[in-house]
Amino acid sequence: MPALVFGIVLVLLLPLTAQAAGADIVPDEPQSDEAAEPQVPEAIRLAREYIQALTERNYNTLNRFYSRETEFEDKTAGKKVNGATDILTFLRRIHVYTLAYSFEPDHIFHSGSLVVLIGTYRYRSRGDLFGKPGQTIELTIPGVTTLELDMEEKRIKKHLDLLDYDAMRDQLASQ
Repeated sequence: MPALVFGIVLVLLLPLTAQAAGADIVPDEPQSDEAAEPQVPEAIRLAREYIQALTERNYNTLNRFYSRETEFEDKTAGKKVNGATDILTFLRRIHVYTLAYSFEPDHIFHSGSLVVLIGTYRYRSRGDLFGKPGQTIELTIPGVTTLELDMEEKRIKKHLDLLDYDAMRDQLASQ
C-alpha cells in the first residue's frame, strides 16, 4: 500500500515539476487586457480626416487641405474645379441643399500617397435641387474616391470621384 501511495503522489507531482521547469525556459507573455491596435498608415489617416471634414462641411479644415494647385473632379458628372477658392465655393453651393451627408467606406487602401476609398455616399437633401420642391430626398450612391496626397504638406493634390449616378437616378424616380 505505501508503494501505491508513493506512486500516486509521484504521478501528481510530475506535471507540476515539468510546468515549473518550463517556466524557466519560456517566460510568460505579459498579460494585457487591451488588444494591440494595428497601425493606420499616415496616408489613410490623412484621407479619413479629409473625408470627415468634407462630409461635416467643415470649410476651415477643408481650406487647410486645399492649395492653389488642388484639383477636385467628379468624373462621372463631368465637373472639374481647380484651386482652394473655387473648390470651396463649389462645395458651399452644393451643400446649401444638403441636410445630411456621410461616407461609409467598404474598402480603403493606398499605394504611397495615393488613397482609394470604395464605399457609399449617403445624402439627405432638399428636393428643389432635383426638381422636387418641398420634398426631402434621400440618396445612397455607391462610388470610388481617389485622393492624391501631398504627405509633406498634409494636403490634397487631387480629389477624383467616380459615383454611380444611375443608382441616384433610379432612387430619384421612386421618390
